[in-house]
Amino acid sequence: MNRRKLLATLAAMPATSWSVGAGRELENPYAAVDWDSWECLHSMSHQHQGQNDASRDGFLGMGYGHFAFSNYYPSAPTYPLPAEYAAKHPQLIAAPNAEHHSYTDTGLHANALGSLLATGYGSSVSAAKCASSPVSHRFEKLNVFDASKPWIGVYRLDVRLAAKDAKAMATLSLDGAHECDFRNGFADKGSVHERKLPSGSHTIYLRATRDSIDAKLEFDAAAVSVTQYRLMQGTNRPWRDVFREAFDNLQYSDGGGMTLNHPTGKLADYLPMLDFDPRVLGIEVWNQLTSGFGSSRGFYDDSGAPTLHFYQLWDEILRTGRRCWGFFVKDHNTYGRGRNVLLVPKLAAMPADSRESAALRAYRQGTFFGSVASLAASEAGEVVAPYDRSGFRFSHIVVQNDTLHVTVAGNDAKRPKLQIRFITDQGIASIVDGAQAEFPLKRDSSGRLEAAFVRVEAFAYPETHQRGQPLTADMLRGMSVHDISLLHDQKALLGPAFASTAPALRTPIPIVDMIFSQPLRRV
Repeated sequence: MNRRKLLATLAAMPATSWSVGAGRELENPYAAVDWDSWECLHSMSHQHQGQNDASRDGFLGMGYGHFAFSNYYPSAPTYPLPAEYAAKHPQLIAAPNAEHHSYTDTGLHANALGSLLATGYGSSVSAAKCASSPVSHRFEKLNVFDASKPWIGVYRLDVRLAAKDAKAMATLSLDGAHECDFRNGFADKGSVHERKLPSGSHTIYLRATRDSIDAKLEFDAAAVSVTQYRLMQGTNRPWRDVFREAFDNLQYSDGGGMTLNHPTGKLADYLPMLDFDPRVLGIEVWNQLTSGFGSSRGFYDDSGAPTLHFYQLWDEILRTGRRCWGFFVKDHNTYGRGRNVLLVPKLAAMPADSRESAALRAYRQGTFFGSVASLAASEAGEVVAPYDRSGFRFSHIVVQNDTLHVTVAGNDAKRPKLQIRFITDQGIASIVDGAQAEFPLKRDSSGRLEAAFVRVEAFAYPETHQRGQPLTADMLRGMSVHDISLLHDQKALLGPAFASTAPALRTPIPIVDMIFSQPLRRV
């Protein structure tokens, strides 16, 4: 076996093999890439919507060629594409995917990329129906609680009330279900009859006693507003059980896997998951919905600036010697930024199933890079199509003679300046201004590679920001990726919001294209 094939084989080995080896080899997920002939395929690993033609057309216009939409309530694949739509767009590739949640032993959400697994249920009462009292509603098509498979018959009722008077109450009665203890084996807690609910959010876990639940909510409409009323269901199982089932339902055995979404927790929370199976692929490093590069204070709390929790967690994991791919996603924010760019052989000559498997294999093997691009905007301050579409890319990531060679290409005329960074377990190891760079892979006296990992970041940026202020290479060198992600000329005043935090329509419109390689790992 030649060296190139060896390194490609290492990239496909189980992730639990990281403690094996003398550290003299470098696992390179790009070792098998033919950079002169392979193409870039823009993809999504965590993207809601895609359930109608208008939504699909929007993502097509943004340059996506691989649709792997992930929805929930229920967590069922948005796959395959409707036959008529697929016939109209034969170049499109699709993949099953869904966001699985509500585990009994962790608050994690995880996407089953490439898996046909479906879990959960969702039904909401309309705002129009909730406007007057009483709200009588039947939730239908339920699974009756069965002690042998308890997770399929447990549901979560969410009620959110807003009251003008703090003393105002609503009254809830249910027929067809008993309340249960979600954290104690779904133990029966009895019926819900004329339960008083004050203003605020309420969640009640239920065991269905028949295939429908009749719910009655009574309140004084002059004093109380019902802002949410829904019956939902997640996995209701330990994460290991769900992951196993997802793997059993993979469409292709050599492609796809689980991604760990918006990882707001600690290092110790994720190591058991990454150790569980090599098909647990990695974590989200950028999630537009949850503070970009991430906050440790919760999904939407960016008060602990700079928000770099996901980004720093990625390197913490890599320092342990584990393989962990990084994912870059928009989540619910359609008009935001964050996508994965897959490196795949020429697709035009492949049959549909081969194209689907090639895309999922790129995710499994780590032959992709992340993009957090600038956003298109009008002079009036409106974020416009094609939003975060960018051709900026890595054109070579090659190891030769213990030197990592990197080139980038595809930056547009508005962003003529380029910077490449090499990141190791020691932090930023080298910064090079330009379209190509080299990084020596140093060894100690025993021949062991000194760096536990190396990954590459590159930025394409304009000569000015904030409407004419100089933006120099030295300035960029002193910035974190969070700081770079906020560089702008103007703030969004019009058009679709690209972030769902409170100041969404005042968010700086980013002007830098950022790309992130997967790690090359010492083995």
